[in-house]
Amino acid sequence: MTKRILSHFEETIIRWHHHDFVGLSLEETAHRVFTTVPELEQKLKEIKQKCPQLFPILTPQHRAILLMYDKHMSRASIAVALGISEQELHKKIAFLRKHKFLWNRKPDQYDPILDNKVKERF
Repeated sequence: MTKRILSHFEETIIRWHHHDFVGLSLEETAHRVFTTVPELEQKLKEIKQKCPQLFPILTPQHRAILLMYDKHMSRASIAVALGISEQELHKKIAFLRKHKFLWNRKPDQYDPILDNKVKERF
């Protein structure tokens, strides 16, 4: 039997606050787990020391950008849908790229140089 890394209370906090689960704000999460926001922030710091792979926790707006980006929406239409400027969107996308939530998605292109490398042709 393996030992738990996170306590049940810490796991509950992550399940309410993390963007991959419910994704509530700090205030809403504090209300749900019957604690204050400063105590919750302290608990999140402790959780980050134990399980750094769970961080950073995305805001609802960052999560919305990811979902729209996955639908291949243009940056202009994402900015309009979220009601933010394109400069602000650029900063948020840079944050997502820095933390490896997004990467450059260039479509695969045909390169005639690779024709010799093909072993089977269909």
